[in-house]
Amino acid sequence: MKLKTTLLGAVAVSALISTAAHAQDVPAEVTLFKDVNIFDGVNEEMLEGYDVLVVENLIREIAEDIPTEGTYELEVTTGELQRVEALPGSGVNGYTVTILDADGIQTETQEVAVNVIDGQGRTLMPGLIDTHYHLMLAASEGDAWRLEQPDYTHATMVLEANRLLQRGFTTIRDTAGPGFGIKKAVDAGMIPGPRMYLSGTLITQTSGHADRTLPFEEPRIFSGGVPVGESVMKLDRVANGRAEVLAAVRQNLKQGATQIKIAVGGGIYSLYDPLDVTEFTVEEIEAAVQAASDWGTYVTSHVYTPKGVLRAVNAGMKTIEHGQLMNDEAAKAMADKGVYLITQPFEPQPQLEAIADPIQYGKYTQVVEGWARTVELLKKHNVKMGFGTDLVFSPGTNHEQADYLARFGTWFSNVEMLRMITSTNAEIVALSGPRNPYQEGPLGVIEAGAYADIILVDGNPMEDITVLGDNGVKIELVMKDGQIFKNTME
Repeated sequence: MKLKTTLLGAVAVSALISTAAHAQDVPAEVTLFKDVNIFDGVNEEMLEGYDVLVVENLIREIAEDIPTEGTYELEVTTGELQRVEALPGSGVNGYTVTILDADGIQTETQEVAVNVIDGQGRTLMPGLIDTHYHLMLAASEGDAWRLEQPDYTHATMVLEANRLLQRGFTTIRDTAGPGFGIKKAVDAGMIPGPRMYLSGTLITQTSGHADRTLPFEEPRIFSGGVPVGESVMKLDRVANGRAEVLAAVRQNLKQGATQIKIAVGGGIYSLYDPLDVTEFTVEEIEAAVQAASDWGTYVTSHVYTPKGVLRAVNAGMKTIEHGQLMNDEAAKAMADKGVYLITQPFEPQPQLEAIADPIQYGKYTQVVEGWARTVELLKKHNVKMGFGTDLVFSPGTNHEQADYLARFGTWFSNVEMLRMITSTNAEIVALSGPRNPYQEGPLGVIEAGAYADIILVDGNPMEDITVLGDNGVKIELVMKDGQIFKNTME
């Protein structure tokens, strides 16, 4: 259905439509950003002094001097927007929507408000995306979730979801933990929060990175016991053998997982699996990949070492988490197969030695030492890189989330880092194919037809990447899905 729309005086919505079918086709309000400098998520050059028109939840037009009055033709089914005539200014902003019948005869009209936002030269860019986040763990103090009632922990997750938006993160990929109910509530507009791509429980083998049993506790196959992380909070699940791996993957998919995560190597946090070990057999990994592929999606892997990376890549994984100990062969294999790396530039933190378990601290230092070598290989082979923060946060330090992006600055330019946290991360979440819950338009870019996930920044991140950090204080406006969740502009 095409609606002839005229930008005229309208501050409130007129109740002139009597047909429900027509009413649902007409947007309640449109948003027009004026005088903004645009980083579109891809290009090195910014568009200066441009306007962006948002209709419902999509970007409809990007141009210079989009008028606040005029006649447009809006294809409500496809979102196509064409200006067909300019009318004299009325001094008031608004649409007058004229609805035509099948014969082209006018039947009804409706006035729709236009929200004009004067950007005054601020930077307009895509909402930030974090592709390695743990909502539950970021909302909890360490392992405190193990001692709390589940509903209390879920309440902290709701608060953290809103804080993510206030920091400018409009999308996250949660790579281990619960959250399906919270995602449903966010998508339904019941609570504020980012778009969520959930992996569900992290799948691990006995003695693997996410096996939370103590050394003297026998695995479920022997004892029948199930750790609280699996039985109550659904953070992780132990699976051994092809049949159990298939069941674990399928259970996550049943709950609505957009991708699957398994642990193919040791971890820093876990005490009983050294970093050099490789976890899950080729047969087990291929079972996970096959089950995910049958649902049109993919598997990502927690792994650091060259052997583990190669095993994961050769088995068909699409992304690798961490990888700071890889070698030349592993980096080349990732580049050849187009596998993305989501990693973190760990830095020396001597203060951790006094508070961390010696085993954990020893593994941390290995990763710190390996990072510099790894990043050289990534640059050498042009491995595609995304941005994800992982477990560097707790409620007291979550405000540093975007500040960690600046740690890549020694090796990457500002525009390369900006692409990581926008368009490249959008490519990563889109790997979920038909399991992608957000398919009306692309994420991570500013272009006609893209989702209206937008932030306005007081400053130029192309020149100073740190303006995205500091708890989002210079991110003055956050729009997700066409709805404004933060506006601190004067």
